[in-house]
Amino acid sequence: MKAETQANALASLVQTKKRYPEYELILPPFEIKQSSLKKLDVADVLLIGLDTLILYFVSDNEICAQLQIVNEENIYKLKITNLGKDTLKQYNTKKYEQIKCSFGMFQSRKLEEDYRVSISQFNLQKINLFVQEKKIAEGKLVKVDDEIAIEIIKVKNV
Repeated sequence: MKAETQANALASLVQTKKRYPEYELILPPFEIKQSSLKKLDVADVLLIGLDTLILYFVSDNEICAQLQIVNEENIYKLKITNLGKDTLKQYNTKKYEQIKCSFGMFQSRKLEEDYRVSISQFNLQKINLFVQEKKIAEGKLVKVDDEIAIEIIKVKNV
């Protein structure tokens, strides 16, 4: 009986321990008026001010790497184009809220320039929107007049 308890404890410890550093794949943060944020509804479209897709790996509110999507032999991958520690800038204004758009988490044993990451583990259509680390909505990437935008598909009650 004691061996089973120890085995279960060891198994749960191994499952919770992360083997490699974990990074979050995000779009560059953008601002939205608080009044617009309160009225956010399904099918709304948020223009984020990008004409090409710029992505970042973030860990503990620090930008660790900038990425771009590349096509290698008809397989899309994320290529690390720039390394460097930079903090995510938090703006405290009364009229605007900063939105962080996350595609999810990723574990990597190494992080260096020109390193390529498989894009298959991310669903680049589904994106989660956060304000001050609280999830406020889910959306999907769309293109509006050659500009990247986010169409809201689900709004969380805050």
